[in-house]
Amino acid sequence: MQERAIKTKSKILTVAINEFSEKGYYGARIDDIAEKAQVNKQRIYAYYGNKEKLFTEVLKHSYDTVINAESFIKDFSEDDIPYLGEIILKEYIKFHESHPEFWRLLMWENLSEVKHLSALADLRSESMSAIALLYEKGQALGCFKKEVQFTSFIYTLTALSYFMFSNRYSMSTMFSVDYNDESNREHLVNDILKILSLPTRP
Repeated sequence: MQERAIKTKSKILTVAINEFSEKGYYGARIDDIAEKAQVNKQRIYAYYGNKEKLFTEVLKHSYDTVINAESFIKDFSEDDIPYLGEIILKEYIKFHESHPEFWRLLMWENLSEVKHLSALADLRSESMSAIALLYEKGQALGCFKKEVQFTSFIYTLTALSYFMFSNRYSMSTMFSVDYNDESNREHLVNDILKILSLPTRP
């Protein structure tokens, strides 16, 4: 593929990410994506096939950013294992803050009962396996409860980080606390770690 074509395809994907994250699969229109990407519709169909395949590519690209964000596990040492929960929660929060389009896409996809995401189920298998191995080592060291499965552990941390950003406006209003404020979020995270009895770094 020529350099110009690569740039055009990338531009279409960038615009599509914004459109789908703001309007969802059913609300986004190929006409709008074409107009904002400054290409004709046929170019989109030539590169991505149809709207559904384009949306699947958007989800795949978004999950690739998660996988890249999870590269922090490569630098883990034995001394870091007790703080696995704290590190994961804070890294996921950092990710959601930098990539608001991701949790918005997840929200829309969940509303459609994960119609498209199921095709990408194995994308994170490598990073999840690496984190699971660290968790098992932590269990052997007595850092984590042996009766708590890894899936429950990672589900909880994923859900908390996701909820913190997807619902921060409603929670801020409900509790009269500005969760857009970094210091308030940090206080909340520290309290969550205490509630979950997860060790924190000194």
